[in-house]
Amino acid sequence: MKQLTQGVGIIALALAFQAAVAGDIKPVDSIVAVVDNAVITRQDLSNAVNQIQRQQPKGSKADQAALQQQALLQLVNQSLLVQAAQRSGLSVSEAEIDAEVARIAQAQKLTVAQLYQRVAKEGANRSALRRTIANNLLAQNMQKSITMEQSRVSDAEVDAAIARAQQQGLTLPEGVTSHQYHVQHILIKDDTEASRKLINQLQKQARSGTAFAQLARRYSQDGSAAQGGDLGWIAEGQTVAPFEAAVKALQPGQVSQPVRSQFGWHIIRLVEIKSADTPQERLRNGMRAALSEEKSAQALQNTLRQLHEQAFIQVR
Repeated sequence: MKQLTQGVGIIALALAFQAAVAGDIKPVDSIVAVVDNAVITRQDLSNAVNQIQRQQPKGSKADQAALQQQALLQLVNQSLLVQAAQRSGLSVSEAEIDAEVARIAQAQKLTVAQLYQRVAKEGANRSALRRTIANNLLAQNMQKSITMEQSRVSDAEVDAAIARAQQQGLTLPEGVTSHQYHVQHILIKDDTEASRKLINQLQKQARSGTAFAQLARRYSQDGSAAQGGDLGWIAEGQTVAPFEAAVKALQPGQVSQPVRSQFGWHIIRLVEIKSADTPQERLRNGMRAALSEEKSAQALQNTLRQLHEQAFIQVR
């Protein structure tokens, strides 16, 4: 056995089977790696290698050892994110798994039944596919949880980045036309009867005139609580679907009904809307998106590094 100590980069979350293998795995092994409370099996390895090879260009001959190490790092990262999501109380429903199965089948021009048949031919059953998809969704949700809070970009950062790029003669990001929303929110992470009762009470108080910032500072379980729940300006596509849909349904000054996302229960207050209609606004929006993407990547990389440092990871 040996300890996995190599550094990690940004995870590419696959929408199919993931697995891991080390060069010294012996054919009799049934468990090829241990990641804290999870194990990686030889069947996982076989499925992962098949998936990676399907993604290679036709006729290409990838180095098998490199593919195995790539699969190893992907699965270790995914396993760490899944377990972190579970510790944080994140979960995915059967309906979400059904929707993702249908999406994958449609993307591959298959029916759901045909998709299950195909993976069965590769040695995996329906339960294994659904479990893998559930883990992928959990890892993605955890990734969003990590990056959503840390990817916010201030107006001052946008101005400074544009000025710096112009001074250095760098190519500016492509302009983006979209709406931006200045929002506040209150997040209650648990989905219990008590938390649902609390979120409904807070929503009524916010709509009846209690200062939203005051409620957020006292009750919100998000990192924005200290700022009165202020998330600053968010662009379209920057938040999870239920949150964005609720924001778009509001007029400035309005408070939403309780909104359920994978992070918990939200109450959202829309402060202001602005459109990126002029060339300058489109430029600023493009720079904001580029900076947000950089921050997201760095936040994820930092979190994965910390998870690796704190975890017991052993490859057999």
